[in-house]
Amino acid sequence: MTTNGPSTLCGLLGEVAARGEGGYFFHLGEEPVTLSVAELYARALRRAAQLQQARVGIGDMVGLLGPNCPEWAEWAWGTWLAGAALVPLPAPLRVRDIAAFSSQVASLATATGCSVIVGEDRYLDLLDAGIPRLDWATEAPPAPDQRPAEVSPSDLAMVLCTSGSTAAPKGVRMTQARAVEWSRANAANAAAAPAGTVPAMVSWLPFFHIAGLGALFEISTPIDWHVLPMARFVRDPAEWPRLVGKTRSTYTVGPSSAWAAALRALAKRPDGVDLSGLGGAALNAEMVDPDVAARIAEVCVPLGLSPTAICVHYASSEAGMVTETKPGKELRVDVVDLDELASSLRAVAPRPGHPAKRVVSCGAPYPGVEIRIGSPDEPLPERHQGEVWVRSAGVTDGYVNTARDGRFLGDWFSMGDLGYMADGELFVTGRSSEVIIRLGLKYHPEDIEQAVQSAAGVPPGRCVAFSPVGGRQEDLIVVVEVGDEQEDLTGVVSAAIVNAVGLAPSQVLLVPTGSLPTTPNGKLQRGRAREMHQRGEFPTGPADAATLGTGS
Repeated sequence: MTTNGPSTLCGLLGEVAARGEGGYFFHLGEEPVTLSVAELYARALRRAAQLQQARVGIGDMVGLLGPNCPEWAEWAWGTWLAGAALVPLPAPLRVRDIAAFSSQVASLATATGCSVIVGEDRYLDLLDAGIPRLDWATEAPPAPDQRPAEVSPSDLAMVLCTSGSTAAPKGVRMTQARAVEWSRANAANAAAAPAGTVPAMVSWLPFFHIAGLGALFEISTPIDWHVLPMARFVRDPAEWPRLVGKTRSTYTVGPSSAWAAALRALAKRPDGVDLSGLGGAALNAEMVDPDVAARIAEVCVPLGLSPTAICVHYASSEAGMVTETKPGKELRVDVVDLDELASSLRAVAPRPGHPAKRVVSCGAPYPGVEIRIGSPDEPLPERHQGEVWVRSAGVTDGYVNTARDGRFLGDWFSMGDLGYMADGELFVTGRSSEVIIRLGLKYHPEDIEQAVQSAAGVPPGRCVAFSPVGGRQEDLIVVVEVGDEQEDLTGVVSAAIVNAVGLAPSQVLLVPTGSLPTTPNGKLQRGRAREMHQRGEFPTGPADAATLGTGS
């Protein structure tokens, strides 16, 4: 996508501030803390002056560490106005293992080349000595003559850390030009607002994740961003849809696991929630659970949500927006023969008496995006499952301080997912690294987990399936969270998997609620669960579960 206008974030922020429309509402307490774009820009200029006084400028990396709040926003904008690159660092709600947290931050800061880490003091105090740091609450002196740095479109604007691994962290490069293109592409997702008003969007997603960070630079069109701190969402997920109704927001986005949590809470207390103004209720950041999509309609349509408002975004830090379904028509759910998909990798209609797999459409390619299945050189035909490869102006040119790996082939990038195309739409079937192989057949853990959820009444996100580290490839381990009051579900779980998928698990491990590792967004970390199983770290009782974190 190419349009007239600023080609750098510095230019875009200045244009937005001059326009003066839209702003930020941080719902930290009873009354929101409000920042107009003009006020945020003025504060950010003062932060840029502080960074420059600390000898931070063009080409330098600034780590930002803390929860969603006005300080995060003004330091992020200040970093861009100083000409530096922003490195969002993961900030867990609670740090249970100080040594591990400090090691992770140090590893990410070293891998991305951070010159300084700016953040909330409660996080900074946990870091090892020697890491340059700056408390973001430090008063900013007046800077009446401060001007934005003069950067070029090819300069770095952001370095996005890949998922929580500390062994080999990677920093995804996002240039100034790519950030502006992303802003122009994604800001238009705000559904139309009444004439003469600015559309409102609600987000609780953390700024250190690209899905949440977008609130700070997807500003090409005026938007009122209502930011709910992640801590408030975790405490009561129903606060998310309640805030959507209260603010008459027109668009909101979240992963399947978060929607599932919000729907469970909202179903208990739906009184007073009006979602009739919501033009887009999008699922993103993880594979879409068809049961959750159906549950959104079941719970939210009686509260005023249009069934055609439910939609899907498919994107990644490396590739930007890849596909989407547009509000205005109901989601397409493809039903395919599970045995045929596992054996021949073909997505065809299920045969009588055979298990079926439901796959939610991720939509058509975004403007300017090309998709090939299998390989860029020899793409597979329609309805044949293979690696998802993409090419577009939104694909990163690589990682910081790390060579481009096998996921890059020329200007093509592998999403790390398996999927197929049908009638011009992409259907993602699972992660290629998580496939479970049994007798040469390939199964996806989501199918096993959904079978357990349906048969045993286990909520989404409370079950994980994987092949064990160092074990036979044919082995299948299933770990299920259960409450103290629940009876032994081992037999029920095993039977559910056999009936739905045709596999018998090698081991069913029942663990207390809160044992499974997840990202701060609530997404299951199957790889980490696999490593925990190898090390024997899953608890056997409620007391042990209390010592486990949820991943950062």
